[in-house]
Amino acid sequence: MSQASAATLAFLRRRRRARRSPQQRSDRFTGLYTVGLYTAIGAWISFQTLRQSPARGGSSVWLTGGGLARAATVALLLGLLATLRYATWQGPVVFSAPEVHFLLGAPLPRAELVRVRLARGLLLGAAVGVGLGLGAFVLLEAELGVAAWPLLAAALLGPAALGVLAAALGWLVESSPATARVVLRVSPLVLAVAAAAWLGGAVAAEVDLWSGPWGWAVGPLVAAAGGRDPGWPVQAALLVAVTVAAVLAGWLAAGRITLEELERRAGTHTGLGANLFMADPRGAALLRREAVRGLLVARRLRLHHPRQRWLAVPWRDALSLLRAPGRVGWALVLCGSGALAVAVAPGRKVLAAGAVVAAYLGAAQLVEPLRGEADQPDASRQFPWRWGDLMLLHTVTPILALTMIGLAVAVTAALLGLLPRPALGVALAACLPVAAALVWSAAIAGQRGRLGLDQLMTASAMGEFAGPMYLVRWFATGPLVALVVLLVPVLVLQGAAGRPSPRLHAAISNAASLLITALAVQGAWLRSRHQPD
Repeated sequence: MSQASAATLAFLRRRRRARRSPQQRSDRFTGLYTVGLYTAIGAWISFQTLRQSPARGGSSVWLTGGGLARAATVALLLGLLATLRYATWQGPVVFSAPEVHFLLGAPLPRAELVRVRLARGLLLGAAVGVGLGLGAFVLLEAELGVAAWPLLAAALLGPAALGVLAAALGWLVESSPATARVVLRVSPLVLAVAAAAWLGGAVAAEVDLWSGPWGWAVGPLVAAAGGRDPGWPVQAALLVAVTVAAVLAGWLAAGRITLEELERRAGTHTGLGANLFMADPRGAALLRREAVRGLLVARRLRLHHPRQRWLAVPWRDALSLLRAPGRVGWALVLCGSGALAVAVAPGRKVLAAGAVVAAYLGAAQLVEPLRGEADQPDASRQFPWRWGDLMLLHTVTPILALTMIGLAVAVTAALLGLLPRPALGVALAACLPVAAALVWSAAIAGQRGRLGLDQLMTASAMGEFAGPMYLVRWFATGPLVALVVLLVPVLVLQGAAGRPSPRLHAAISNAASLLITALAVQGAWLRSRHQPD
């Protein structure tokens, strides 16, 4: 960097500090102090609560016997994947639109401007890793009661190094569209690897620690927690070496990103902030999808035109899913993970509720055409159907797709030995009604359209407590409906598990009756809806 450029950058830094008002400094300090204070208070309360918990024997044996290695490795792998996918449309280095237009367009060394933001991103990655490590330390120390200082060092340093590595790799993804395309395409494979690492048992617990940086960061933690991992010094050295190499590579490639790419990300960042300010997560999701759409080339897939008029809407929805296969993939991942988790531990009621919510989120991925129809309800006036009938037609394709996913998951669980042969027939028969219940729950929430100013004004007029609760109810309507419809039949079946055949058959009949009644109510409610204003 030339002397003139260094002087210009120093002048810019002085001007920024001078124009920063005392109120801005006070707000920044107050925010950091509040986060630190509540983090410390929450950690202390959690530590004391877990330390006084009477059920410590079984969980401690599970943790030291390989459960910690599998759970922590999968969590860090998924966190790294989420960071890299985030870098495909935002990333650790994001400028505002004025900075792109005036600062980066000036005759200044772009690499130096980027390195300032990159350093902040690396520090933020380390801070996030430290936060995760602190939470892991509190849980493990309260549960295991091992030596505190070695466990604290392992819990903080490993995730912190992985956080720095994730930020550095995120910058490499951000600065290279080809690398971003690779990340998007291999994401399903990484999710499959994470599922195998979780379901692999004792063999996977040993392999996971050597599977990559996400496992190398866990090795010292497993050793400090009392588990068996004699190779943790080598794993720590490998993690440090890979992290330093990634940081150096990112630092040297600071000037590689184009101005057009930074401008595109700046516009996305502005829209994202506006959507979050307006409490519009759907708008943020659409913005993210639009940002990554140019990275992957959409295939021109075609379906034969239907002969029946009422099949026109399902035909169009099927084309939409074929041209966005990622939605089907995420539905498969969410529904499959929930179903396999319940199959592994069929008696856990909390796990069953979580599986219902995960399956609902999978079904919500498939009803995007319905939500698009609700975003622009005036377009539906061209169709010869009432609004309620149109909503039901929009659910035909998602129900069929989710049914096929359910059949595949049930057969896979049976082949893995997680689902008994007698229960396979019941699971296969339940795929269609369960898929209808999930899709109609998503349709009940989606047919309202996006959260608008009317709802925000209503929430603001309801007061400090009732207003946020109103917004929470708006966003939680779909999952709550799915829980009401499906959790009661699931609990009925769980209560009859392992009982004699007459009682089990009665439980199956009762669960089926409850589900059919709920489906009738859902279908009638959807059909009675009117077009939103």
